[in-house]
Amino acid sequence: MSKEGTIHLVYQRQYYDSEEHDYFFINYTIFRNVPLSQLNRLNNKDFQKKVKEFCDKNYVETASNYENYSEVNMIHGTEYYKTYGDEFGVYGQMGERDFYTDYGQRYNTRKFFKHDFNNEVTKLMGGIIW
Repeated sequence: MSKEGTIHLVYQRQYYDSEEHDYFFINYTIFRNVPLSQLNRLNNKDFQKKVKEFCDKNYVETASNYENYSEVNMIHGTEYYKTYGDEFGVYGQMGERDFYTDYGQRYNTRKFFKHDFNNEVTKLMGGIIW
């Protein structure tokens, strides 16, 4: 299995950066490396709504710049495991293997994480298994 053959369910909370005048998400992986055979289950709107409601209810917000908006999304493996090297072609330079977007790829301890369906893919892509 490779990153192209996986999907990932993530919970995202939106914040506002007043210095940059821009919005951004903080992401929390719930299910990692889910086989594509489970696409319909993860794409089910009722399932996503229940997951979002659970996460919203159980998240203790301390940031004042939270925009009172959250969502649950499926992220394809090519985006989930995209690195700075993939994005900018900076091969052989410091940081090239760092993930372009932090979805919690390196952590099994981040809030709401439930299961990695294939931790061998995580290890192969540079994730750290805790």
